[in-house]
Amino acid sequence: MFKKLQKLDYWIAVPYAILSMLGVVMVFSSTQGTTTALSNFIKQAIFVVVGLFGAFSLYHFNLKILQRRKFLRQLLLAIIAALIVAKFFMPAVNGAHGWINLGIVTLQPAEFLKLALILYFAAFFAREPWERHVPLREQAVARFDVWGLPALSLLLVFIMPDNGNALIILLILLAIFLASGVSRKVIALVAAFGGLLFGFLQTIVRLADHYFNLSGGQHYALARFTSFANPWDPSAADASRQLLYGYYAIAHGGVFGVGLGNSLIKPYLPESNTDFIMAVMTEELGAVTTAIVLILMLILVARMVILGIRQRSQYYRLLLFGIATLLFIQMLVNLGGVIGVLPITGVVFPFISGGGSSYIVFSAAIGLTLNIAATQQRSVSIHPADTLARKDYK
Repeated sequence: MFKKLQKLDYWIAVPYAILSMLGVVMVFSSTQGTTTALSNFIKQAIFVVVGLFGAFSLYHFNLKILQRRKFLRQLLLAIIAALIVAKFFMPAVNGAHGWINLGIVTLQPAEFLKLALILYFAAFFAREPWERHVPLREQAVARFDVWGLPALSLLLVFIMPDNGNALIILLILLAIFLASGVSRKVIALVAAFGGLLFGFLQTIVRLADHYFNLSGGQHYALARFTSFANPWDPSAADASRQLLYGYYAIAHGGVFGVGLGNSLIKPYLPESNTDFIMAVMTEELGAVTTAIVLILMLILVARMVILGIRQRSQYYRLLLFGIATLLFIQMLVNLGGVIGVLPITGVVFPFISGGGSSYIVFSAAIGLTLNIAATQQRSVSIHPADTLARKDYK
């Protein structure tokens, strides 16, 4: 126990702890003045304790168990069963069937699917790497059976519909695919296409809305998707209200904020403790605090990428790259929706937003990362006179 704790990677552990504590505070502050403020605070505090315990457990876990094919198939089957229950047997929330209400807690299976697919494909590509002398198309066809369960799970996420988590899962799988040994030409083509798509996303949505009247229907997801292209359009006032109130909150907060608990916009901001908690935090604690949070998140992501580059094990490398992509894309999609550069998709900000399923999954990812990081740390230097520490370390 002592030996493993001495190898704790503080570049990961410290930002994780700071963000988690700040998240508990902001979940309470973002709902302050409502009847659910205290219960939200207590639930989030419990989620943090459970998440910390889960991260600690996975830090000491034997990662070889997570590479077994039988375990991974059973894990995916369990999540698929949960997705089916959520889709076909649970009531819709904001137009999507993505949650399983257990009374005390509510589970969101799509959150667990993200980490499960990272584990699944990291193990697969470590076991069966790409062969450079064989055309990529032939190898993809030969491995088609491997995509069966992941494709089914992703289809269920799409039809819920949970477009935000579906997008994040696709980008995670793309990152693992690109890091698994494909040619640089494929990586360059995908990067160029992704950059062009992101750069012209608003233009594409406006043209699609003009020719196909996407925002004219009553579909909740389409209204959210198209409102970001022109949030100031009076005809899209209902769909754009959340984004516009987010703008007002950010502008009101300024550089240093109006003070914790003093937000004026949060009573009018839907999902103030989940999707738009960053807008409330910016209003109350200022742009400086938001910048610090983003820096801490980027430290986490950068540290994972650095650890991944240093790994000799393909499995560890892909696992670290997948987790880094999960945190970065989750942060990007949430923050992009808040500031209007991406459609609002309903995904949460890692560690800060309220929610048990997402926080536990992120904590599990941190535990796996710390476990991998500990395998390459140098031995601890103990003073020769400290006999007790030397005994424990052995």
